[in-house]
Amino acid sequence: MSRPRSKVIIFGAGELGGIVAELLVRHPTFRGKIVLADVNHDLALRRANSAQQGALQWGSESLITASAADLRDIDRTSELLAACRPDLIFNATTLATWWLRDLLPDSVKRRLHVLGAGSGVWSASHAALAYHLMRATRQSGLKVPTVNSSYPDAVNPALAAAGLAPDLGIGNGDLLVPALQQVLGEMAGVPPHRVRVTLAAHHFHAYNILMHGHAHDLGFPIRAAIDNSELSADFDWPDVFRRVPQEARIPGAAAATWIVAASAVRTVMALLDPGGQLIHAPGPLGLVGGYPLRVAPQGIALALPPGVDREEALAANWRAQRAEGIEAIEADGTIRLTEVAAGTLKEVFGFDCDRYPLADCLVIAKELSAALRSLGERHGVALRTH
Repeated sequence: MSRPRSKVIIFGAGELGGIVAELLVRHPTFRGKIVLADVNHDLALRRANSAQQGALQWGSESLITASAADLRDIDRTSELLAACRPDLIFNATTLATWWLRDLLPDSVKRRLHVLGAGSGVWSASHAALAYHLMRATRQSGLKVPTVNSSYPDAVNPALAAAGLAPDLGIGNGDLLVPALQQVLGEMAGVPPHRVRVTLAAHHFHAYNILMHGHAHDLGFPIRAAIDNSELSADFDWPDVFRRVPQEARIPGAAAATWIVAASAVRTVMALLDPGGQLIHAPGPLGLVGGYPLRVAPQGIALALPPGVDREEALAANWRAQRAEGIEAIEADGTIRLTEVAAGTLKEVFGFDCDRYPLADCLVIAKELSAALRSLGERHGVALRTH
């Protein structure tokens, strides 16, 4: 019996959306149609044609087409969704390309990644288009899985507070899992696919371990097994983490997007064909941070390892969220920055703001982009911001 044909709409034909389209249309068990939508229709068409022609080289029967879409226009986006009637919506848009900041001098990057600041400073830029897309989705009347790739650790719970929750995010804590499989497999002398890692980890944990080999002493629940044998107690986790940036290092900046896209495609496929799959994903169930999950026909549920309860996992993720600059998410979804994050904004960018109401995020994002471009110019770096 053949699998039912699915339709997926991907918003954003940039680095991530384009690669997700390329991988998904070639996926050995995906059958159906992909619509790649972007404010730049020519870019969407070129990337869709690239993916389609590559898929034909591989003998895939799936189809991919392009569409124009400006998420700032909620009515038009809602009309597109209603006409398309996808089985899944994937948001690959953002107004804060994460790797642009990695092009700045190290001395500047250190000022932007102090404890209490970090990625939370840019959460308005990540939330702006996702907020508009979720409003358009609700307006369209569609009730299908929605995946948000744009800083889901914080954006998804903010949207959830406003009654606009995406189902899942991608990447972030999930990116730490294969890196640890690789390192632990090497240490144990077994192929990495035999290593099973289960963790409840935030973007903060993953970024710092992958880049620096530690998480600034902010712990998180983690278990490891080889085949079915639990071996967590046999590993010195600080030593394991120290090995990651060397033994599991990957290309930097935009080249790292392939790993993120692989995480995205696995999440998309789990949602399209839920058979009790175990995955890791950020921003599920309106929660801050990332968690192990079981995706089944009955829905999405936490799949924490034995001995780890929900409160412990949530507390670890909130400690990490504050370390990245978000003190709280208010009842209406407003993102409130830590004092350190607000101080960093003012000191480094001359931007005085400590709260990001969702309805204001588009305006705030434009101001943040202008401030980042100006910062780059002062250091001789031309940054192509949104």
